[in-house]
Amino acid sequence: MKRYRHVAIIMFCLLCSVIVRSQDSLGTHITYDLTTEAAVGTGDFTAYQLVSNRHHVLATRANTAYMRGAVNVEHRFSEDLKLSGAVDAIASVHADHKAYLQQCYVNLQYGPFFVEAGSRELPMVLRDDLLSSGAFAKGTNAKPVPQVHLGTNGFWTVPFTKDWVQVNFDFGYGKFLDSKYHEDMYYDHPVNSYYTTDALYHQKHLYIRSNPEKTFFVTVGIEHAVQFCGTSYKQEKGELTVKEKDVNLKAFWNVILPFGDSNYFENKAGEDWVYGNHLGSMTVQLGWNINEQHQLQAYLDDIFDDGSGMRKGNGWDGLWGLEYHNKTTGRQYVRGAVLEYFQSTNQSGPLHWDPGDFPDPIRHQITDMVTGNDNYYNHMFYNGYSHYGMTFGNPLITSPIYNEDGFTEFRDNRVKAWHLGVNGELTDRLSYLVKGSYREGWGTYDQPLVPKHHSFDAMLQGIYQSGPWQFSAAYAFDKGNIYGDCSTFNIKIGYHGKIL
Repeated sequence: MKRYRHVAIIMFCLLCSVIVRSQDSLGTHITYDLTTEAAVGTGDFTAYQLVSNRHHVLATRANTAYMRGAVNVEHRFSEDLKLSGAVDAIASVHADHKAYLQQCYVNLQYGPFFVEAGSRELPMVLRDDLLSSGAFAKGTNAKPVPQVHLGTNGFWTVPFTKDWVQVNFDFGYGKFLDSKYHEDMYYDHPVNSYYTTDALYHQKHLYIRSNPEKTFFVTVGIEHAVQFCGTSYKQEKGELTVKEKDVNLKAFWNVILPFGDSNYFENKAGEDWVYGNHLGSMTVQLGWNINEQHQLQAYLDDIFDDGSGMRKGNGWDGLWGLEYHNKTTGRQYVRGAVLEYFQSTNQSGPLHWDPGDFPDPIRHQITDMVTGNDNYYNHMFYNGYSHYGMTFGNPLITSPIYNEDGFTEFRDNRVKAWHLGVNGELTDRLSYLVKGSYREGWGTYDQPLVPKHHSFDAMLQGIYQSGPWQFSAAYAFDKGNIYGDCSTFNIKIGYHGKIL
């Protein structure tokens, strides 16, 4: 982490140097943001709705606070070519991380395309950042991972299609920064039998949609995320065994699609029947522009955490949603609304049996195959699909950071949940946000929960904007046996200033 901070600061200094030396009539803009936020209340945790889908900025611990400062730089070399970047640091109290760089990146944009290096809070591609329960693969719940990636800024209209076809894509590789976190959790909590360090990250998405200005339009596509490489430390027969994955071009190539080792049993690499931990979602989204001001969309994010999920062997599992958006200018009491149903209980069935997992003569005596028990977000080599204990995906699947015994895997990934989010403006300066979720969880197939867990989590927030100042106050609560009964009051103050 310390080495990453040094590299990040050097990157930002180089960016500033390039910009200062290349100022022209198009102008350079340097702005800054100062934020402080505090959450106080009762219960073991800060209420769920205040923490979730916020890039793990506010700690899950109860009675926490932070101060945050960011410097943002942007310079245009021409109308099409732009260089930008930011350094964003947070200092927290009563939190898992006391002081750290939340963001540090450099972005070069040419027209609708970009290439970027560093760590940045990226929005969800299709889901509403404020109102949705979250995305299954590329969500906004965990701290960002530093990566090098390229793609489009939003949707790009494909030439020669008469504005009928638009594309949004991203492709990149990165590195998890939580190696020390997993090592500490292993040695501090005997419940963990293994940990993995130096894991790498690959992500991509491709979405294609028809013209969104037409009465009806459709969006289809896929997003895909992978954990790969790294070194695993595992207790076996009282000894800590070490298994290291080679970092080479073959590994980077093999995770683009879920390729694997056909001789994985002979090579004693059972987890390499497919290289890495692959998961994602395939989306179908239908849009209706009721008129110029009102838009309604219905969508299904068909989730997968295995090949059987991609073949839709996992039943009704997925995120089903309706989204309303009011495009009218001026004050609107309802600006947007989202209603979602999330299910992850099927997981292609409770059993998984592959004859290739066993040596001869068993392999040829029992030839039937059952591909199930996808065990969403968990993996036999990696510590689950999380970063510093928070899931990258949909937080309705409870993150390992909430495991009070320090267990670093997901204990409750078989979930059914309903979620509602609404926002709007009460006056020209005062807006509101209301969110609520009810979920039930049955644990995992290997370790079911009896009785099932449940929780109702809700939040009401008011936001007041006055020039460069923004003030917000919120109250949120949890009721149930997932997070316990938590009640949290939240105050946030932000200022956006200009240097140049």
